[in-house]
Amino acid sequence: MVNHIQQDVMPQKATYKVAGLYLELVFPAMLKRAEILPSFEPFLEEHGINEKCICSIELTFQDVSVQNEDGKLLSDLSVVWGDNFRFYESEYCYTTTIWSEFDDGFWKMKSSKDFSHSVIYLVNRKEAINNALSWLVMVAFGQACLLYDTILIHASAISKSGEGYAFLGKSGTGKSTHSRLWLENIQGTQLLNDDNPAVRLENDGHVYIYGTPWSGKTSCYKNIKVRLQAFVRLKQSLYNRLTQKKGMAAFVCVLPSCTAIRWNNRLFTAMSNTVEHVLQRVMIAELECLPDREAALLCYREILKIDKQSLQNSGYQEVTGTKN
Repeated sequence: MVNHIQQDVMPQKATYKVAGLYLELVFPAMLKRAEILPSFEPFLEEHGINEKCICSIELTFQDVSVQNEDGKLLSDLSVVWGDNFRFYESEYCYTTTIWSEFDDGFWKMKSSKDFSHSVIYLVNRKEAINNALSWLVMVAFGQACLLYDTILIHASAISKSGEGYAFLGKSGTGKSTHSRLWLENIQGTQLLNDDNPAVRLENDGHVYIYGTPWSGKTSCYKNIKVRLQAFVRLKQSLYNRLTQKKGMAAFVCVLPSCTAIRWNNRLFTAMSNTVEHVLQRVMIAELECLPDREAALLCYREILKIDKQSLQNSGYQEVTGTKN
């Protein structure tokens, strides 16, 4: 129990690099880093860093009563936690509370308004730490990164020949299935992330998609990046057809899959601006499809055909990359 855990031991620190951005974790000495967040190990920065951490998170066993006034209730429903979720806003912070039946306890995270600093109050038993912790860290990082031209996307992402393709859609649409169909039928394809990759607009003007520590039920935690080639929103159908989207239709295709809280105008505006810039550089399409081999082959062929046509329209040769 909490009363039997020593709190006066010097805490440990760990720094992770996710999507090119630094995340700092401060945690009680009795916890083992690799055990509480095993999916973060490929992202560990063992040497010093020259840039600031955009997100600092402290873990503590200090007791916080769930009956405390947490402010105005903004949301009581989560895709992951169902109605075992509460999100509050007070004058100076946000409070995220989840009830984990597996852990038999409440988890609470208090975050600054820009999510640059958070404190996560752990359940009483240190052995109960599991995916709840990883999910709360994702919430904090997913908001903090918005101010750095970076967005966590709910998607299944694959890579091929240094280029990335992200499949979007509501839960149960078949994102993971479509990625698997690419892996099985398109040579050289690899899974990058199966739930929450990160998309970042970088200083070189290109858009990259990154692997992250959050990959849903699939153990795929790759600390790599590739150029993002296309967003494809999946729609279950009785046939296979890909349609390119532009303008507002493209924006509507991508926005629902972005991780952002709509109640924070600063963060939501930053996310929207990043999406607009990404849409200028990345192909957006909707794929009405069956869960079959032909859907994957059609998607790949049509993306290559549209991209080739775009190159020709811009006056560039596909092979040489030189202007006519």
